[in-house]
Amino acid sequence: MKIVFFGTANVALPILEALKKQHEIAAVVTTPDAVAGREQELSESPVSALAKDLKLKIFKPESLKNNPELLRELKNLDADIFVVVAYGKILPEEVINLPKLKTVNVHPSLLPKYRGPSPIKHALLNGDAQTGTTVMVIGPELDNGPVLAQEIQEIEPDDNDFTLSDKLSKLSAQLLVKTLDRYANGEIQPQLQDEAAVTYSKIISKADGKIDWQKTSREIYNQFRAFYLWPGIWTTWKDQNLKIADCSPIDYPTPSGALPGTVLEQGVVVCGQGTALQISRLQLAGKNETGILDFLNGYREFVGSKLD
Repeated sequence: MKIVFFGTANVALPILEALKKQHEIAAVVTTPDAVAGREQELSESPVSALAKDLKLKIFKPESLKNNPELLRELKNLDADIFVVVAYGKILPEEVINLPKLKTVNVHPSLLPKYRGPSPIKHALLNGDAQTGTTVMVIGPELDNGPVLAQEIQEIEPDDNDFTLSDKLSKLSAQLLVKTLDRYANGEIQPQLQDEAAVTYSKIISKADGKIDWQKTSREIYNQFRAFYLWPGIWTTWKDQNLKIADCSPIDYPTPSGALPGTVLEQGVVVCGQGTALQISRLQLAGKNETGILDFLNGYREFVGSKLD
């Protein structure tokens, strides 16, 4: 099968590699090189770097809309199907409908749950015990297309957005490879999603990492897991940002009347409903990340203070 692959982020890499082993990749479409890092150097996307290693034809359009030159190039490739994985841009209808089998998307949730841009983070944030991956035909609205295949992924208690993304990426690669031929052969009939069961994930911002100490320690830990890669979780101490780099819920006899956010011995913090969170590593604004014991030696007034 001849495929044009649309992707940008790291989670797309195992899927592109798996497709390359089984099918002909006519071209890869990814986002343009962008300035990144402290040095503000121009950097290509992870998918671009892999496509270059695989010696594949690469397109990096600024926009897919109103781009007749790209549309002409894609049409000339005469692909059977387009595959979209973490591309980061919405495809216009004229692109979606170009190949014979149209365009399929891999979405890392069990649609219609968690439509939108951050399904993995939301599954962790909500403390879900399982999630999954969906292969669907792209529809006219966000993640609403008919489903070709789904597979469940259990979420381990210590999974974070890095480990879970890696698991789902590998699972998605396996599912997509075994689904495409069956779809092409007419063995799979796309199934409409249940619109009554739809939930959405939202775009995550830096502000979403702010800790609310009124929440339970488990809820805060889920926030840490969900935002492990970005934006992280943080609080304020002495009017300075304090990043919590590692933590875990702990059974701890919190003092009666202690307010949520109060720091106890060994860096244990009182949370909502009498729960407690053990901070293991942290980073004060402008300082290096450090373990809790070293931090306590340097800031003895930390114990007994209150985090906001």
